[in-house]
Amino acid sequence: MVEDLTLSKAIDFAVETEKLGHHLYTRLARRFEGDEELYELFSTLAEDEMQHAARFAQLSDAAAVQGDDLSFEQKQYLRAVSLSDIFSREAGLAKKPDEIVDRNDALQRAFNLEKTTLLYYQAMKEVLDHEIVDEMIAEEKKHLTRVMKYMVTDAEFRGLGDAF
Repeated sequence: MVEDLTLSKAIDFAVETEKLGHHLYTRLARRFEGDEELYELFSTLAEDEMQHAARFAQLSDAAAVQGDDLSFEQKQYLRAVSLSDIFSREAGLAKKPDEIVDRNDALQRAFNLEKTTLLYYQAMKEVLDHEIVDEMIAEEKKHLTRVMKYMVTDAEFRGLGDAF
């Protein structure tokens, strides 16, 4: 229920989201071991997701300082964003990695996961103005750009100066 949502629960949700991403990317790295570029991409993303989970876990103190209560509007917004595809229990973007058909399907799933996660963290920014949230938004943007680069060019991403 919207009434039950607190800042602490929103933070916990972010931690769990990163853990789901870690699980997905770890499985995809194993699945695409024969494709050096994809293996490196998914291994790196998996590692990053665990670091992100740890960073979000540090926000518990910030919730205690700011106060755990959210306005009704903030609760509604976070709830609306959290109901997106990534967080669906059965058909979420991080679910059923064994059903991913090929390289393009894997990259599309990763792109959608990163895009949806970014949207959730931007919503969190509206309820918790903290440097960790800013860092995680910046990291998710990098992930989104990196995955898109592979999708568009099938080439390794070297930096933002690369042309798409």
